[in-house]
Parts: sequence; structure tokens; C-alpha cells
Amino acid sequence: MNAQQFINKLAQDNEALFKASEMQVEAYFDSKPSQEKLVEHFVGRMVNERMNMVEISRQVADLGADADPVELELLTKQAQDEAKHFRMVKEVIEHIKGEKIDVSKAIAQEAAKPTAKGASLLAKYEADKDEAALAAYQFIAEGRAERVWDKMADCIEDSFISTRYAKIARDEGFHSKIGEKKLLELCEDADVQARVEAIADAMRMDLYAVSCMNTKELPEARKIIEDAYVH
Repeated sequence: MNAQQFINKLAQDNEALFKASEMQVEAYFDSKPSQEKLVEHFVGRMVNERMNMVEISRQVADLGADADPVELELLTKQAQDEAKHFRMVKEVIEHIKGEKIDVSKAIAQEAAKPTAKGASLLAKYEADKDEAALAAYQFIAEGRAERVWDKMADCIEDSFISTRYAKIARDEGFHSKIGEKKLLELCEDADVQARVEAIADAMRMDLYAVSCMNTKELPEARKIIEDAYVH
């Protein structure tokens, strides 16, 4: 396959993960979680946005003097978006609670009892040392986030939350395109394609596990995953 054909296949293979994740986030919010559970959920999301911001900022800082200026600009834009998302999710939590929150205290409490986070995969796959792993994370995890946050925005009745997550979803789609652009540059030969496909296969299962832990695990969603990925 040429690089574009390979990316098209990756995108097609992502669909089962995206669909299962959409189903589970919709089921979670349809279950009408308590205020306490909602706060816990969104604190985890806030911390995840901060983790993304920190990790992408490190990528920017580590780029050499010969780095492509376009890549530098795109990653810097993503880091800025993640900082914006961190602030927006903080506002969502304060809206739910009806009061300001102590961010450092919330982060410390979450660290003591951490929720599952997609951003943890950046460290797991050593994305700071592996540009293919970073690009795969952007393409898959950020693409999944776009779909999940869009679904959340559709099913949450609270317009304060839904409008903010609709905006966040659009940014996540842009971040996924950054990863797609990089993968098109990298995946010119069969060896690189095979390595990226192996990363993608494992990463999809990790992201499905995150969905199960953070939302509402559904048997029908699990069947979609098993039919698509379990061989």
C-alpha cells in the first residue's frame, strides 16, 4: 500500500473503537449520574487535558533547530488548544458544583485516586521518543475524542456543558489531522506501516479500556470491539 491507502485503512479500522466509545458515553450520560459522579468524571477529563498539554509542550520544546516550521506551528497550536480545554473543563466542573474549585487540590485528589486517561498512553508508547507513536496517538486518540465529545454534546441536556464540548470536539478533530499529516510522511514503506499498525492495534484496545472505565461498559459495544479486533 502507498501511504494514503495505509492511512485510509487505519481510519477504517478505527471505526469500531469510535462507534463503541460513542455508545458507551451516551449510555453513561443517559444514566443521569449524580452531581458527585459528574464532578469526579470531569475532574478526570480536566487532568487528562492538562496531561496532553504538558506532553505536547515537551514535544515542542524538544524539537531541534532543524525542525519543520509547519510541524512546530501545528504542535504549538495543539498545546495551546489543550491548555484552553483544561480551562474549559474547569469551568464545566465549577458550573456543576455551583462554586469555584481549587485546581491544585482537585488535581492532587484525582492523583490519589486516578481515573483512566487516554493521555497516559503518550508515556506508555514513549511518544516523546517515537514520532510514529505520537502521530498514531494523535490520529486515533484525538480522532476518538472528537467523536466521543460530539456524542456527549448531543446527549447532554445542559447547554453550558454541551456547547463547550462541541467546541472541544472540533479542536480534537484538528489534532487528529495533525497526526494524519505526520503519518502520511512516515508511512512510505512496509516496515514502518507494519510497526504503526502494531501500535494502532494495541492503542485501540487501550482506548477501549479507558472508555469502559470512564463511561458505561455495554455488552453490545464489547461485541463490536471483539468482532473488529479480537482474532
